[in-house]
Amino acid sequence: MTGMAVEERSFQGRHGETITYDVSRPDGDVRGSVVIAHGLGEHGRRYRHVVARLVDAGYLVAVPDHVGHGRSGGKRLRVQRFSDFTDDLDRIVGEVSDDETAGESPARPTFLIGHSMGGCIALDYALDHQDRLSGLVLSGAAVVPGDDLSPIAIKLAPLLARVAPGLPTTALNSASISRDPQVVADYDADPLVTRGKIPAVLGAAMLSTMQSFPRRLPGLRLPLLVMHGSADALTSPAGSEMVERLAGSTDKTLVIYQGLYHEIFNEPEQDEVLAEVTDWLTGHTQRT
Repeated sequence: MTGMAVEERSFQGRHGETITYDVSRPDGDVRGSVVIAHGLGEHGRRYRHVVARLVDAGYLVAVPDHVGHGRSGGKRLRVQRFSDFTDDLDRIVGEVSDDETAGESPARPTFLIGHSMGGCIALDYALDHQDRLSGLVLSGAAVVPGDDLSPIAIKLAPLLARVAPGLPTTALNSASISRDPQVVADYDADPLVTRGKIPAVLGAAMLSTMQSFPRRLPGLRLPLLVMHGSADALTSPAGSEMVERLAGSTDKTLVIYQGLYHEIFNEPEQDEVLAEVTDWLTGHTQRT
């Protein structure tokens, strides 16, 4: 594996909070950039092994901690608008693109990877900023409401968010993230992971964004790789199937990994999964 330099950066988002993110680059030439959007309650440094694989393949990689997460500022898991996430993402996409093209280097492709809630953020961003990206990768994306949410709960979500934005709703079960007990133990012991129930305001923002996807997806033209574990109990594989089915892109791939849990990058089969991602990125870098 090649060496890589890691730099911690920060900026103040439009929401007024400080966003912290890491930028990792290979020792040699940079063939393109990748931005990773992490999931609910976690943080970007849980993706260090993913970053290492991508850097080894020649990519500059940026991984932020979303507002209200990890090292970034803001009340934990609280957002006023879903656009707080995507505005921050746009800033980072712009910064890594400028980083790559400084000097005499030609423009290089930029890809976006989103996992779980980060998949919802990434898809929302990609649909509105297709000109800034060369491709989109989704992992266990949260793009449809969970089976545990009744139609009435979904309908009442906006009202609940207005009258009681901090009201706890549903919680993530850490045992469902991976079949590897060490991954679960590390997650449970991680001081940068935020536990507890999702505040009503964030739940409503996610639901509203999810509800927009069916009408927006036919306009997606980016190359698309959609990945999901068939045994994912936290986000539904049906959501990934919907994205692949409705996306207007002529270049789209759906991979369902049989028996894998939610965090496919942290399952015992992670080498196979990460090889799928790097091979896809490499193939699409060569086409641009």
